[in-house]
Amino acid sequence: MSESKILELRGLLEAKIARDRMGPQELARQPFDQVPFWVVDVETTGSFSEAHRVIEVAAIKVQSGEMQRVIHTLVNPGLMVPLWIQQFTGISNQMVAAAPKSEEVFPWLASHLKTGVFVAHSVNFDRNFIDYEISRLSLKALKTDTLCTVRLSRRLIFDCRGHSLDSLADYFGLEFGRATGPSSRHRALGDAWVCARAFLSLLELSQKIGVRTFAELKQLESLPIKKAKKLWKV
Repeated sequence: MSESKILELRGLLEAKIARDRMGPQELARQPFDQVPFWVVDVETTGSFSEAHRVIEVAAIKVQSGEMQRVIHTLVNPGLMVPLWIQQFTGISNQMVAAAPKSEEVFPWLASHLKTGVFVAHSVNFDRNFIDYEISRLSLKALKTDTLCTVRLSRRLIFDCRGHSLDSLADYFGLEFGRATGPSSRHRALGDAWVCARAFLSLLELSQKIGVRTFAELKQLESLPIKKAKKLWKV
């Protein structure tokens, strides 16, 4: 290997280490197009993280205006999937029985999620399930920041019929995959893919009103909606 190639690889490694060690203050000052985001979606056996389990997870890395990596797997929850969940998601007991168990999935997944901001549609739901699985396995807790695409969309889009994932898909002209596949609606990969594409569009809209840094993006997320509307009139 040539010396120039070695230096290039060393530079990439040092940059990765620097990103992984980025503290809250450094993250806040970063232009958001340089921040690594992980757009996450989970499918579960029910609505409550402490009583139910993850049966599918997808995470898509978004950075520099593009989707850079996709992680997706079914998860064996070690219990039966309720019939209504099977009907809602299309994920059967037979499918999860052949999937890796949580202790195989979440240590590996957490090693990726800790390197970026956790993004999801109604982010508390997905984050609570991921955090609980990590805690249940006695893994080191995620300390990464979060962003919610529901909250961002309410402050950037005012002519949309709603702010559900289906509404954002219609608004931005996005389509889910075929009804019986892993990229369909109410499957982790399908929902994460549409959410990631919508998130990229929301980032573009935020730039139009002068948002540049991650700190400004977080401020926008919590800004009263009436004040957010006024940003478009300046």
